[in-house]
Amino acid sequence: MRRFAISLIASLLFVSGAYAQSACPALSASGNAEVKAAAASPDLEPARLMLDKAAGVTLHPANDVRFVMAPEKSGAAGSYGGMLAVDVREAGTYQVALSGNAWIDMVQDGAAVASGAHGHGEGCKMVSFVLQPGRHVVQLSGNKNETIQVMISRQ
Repeated sequence: MRRFAISLIASLLFVSGAYAQSACPALSASGNAEVKAAAASPDLEPARLMLDKAAGVTLHPANDVRFVMAPEKSGAAGSYGGMLAVDVREAGTYQVALSGNAWIDMVQDGAAVASGAHGHGEGCKMVSFVLQPGRHVVQLSGNKNETIQVMISRQ
């Protein structure tokens, strides 16, 4: 009986741990949009993300990107980066989910927005930001691959 109770508790812990690590929204969303990241701020309009919609993003060689402001971490030689625009209508906490391990800088009106909670799952990176209404620039840098899945959602 004791052995059964121990194996039951171990099974419950394993199952609850599996549920605690939810799948990355950017990877599980259906109907992904395709977006080419901007390499310079004049090119941001076609590089726009829609909230709650996953996007497959094509990045640029990091040396070709002229960021709005210098990234906090630029990444290794041969890495990829780019910029995306996102429009926020309501103030609140928003989560950026990535399928890779790119560095995320959030910029509004030329100033960096501090990041909040950070999370990592299997094949997923999630970073929260408290955003005010208006246009934001999501700067991605240091990605090892030319493509990445991105999704921004209000928490």
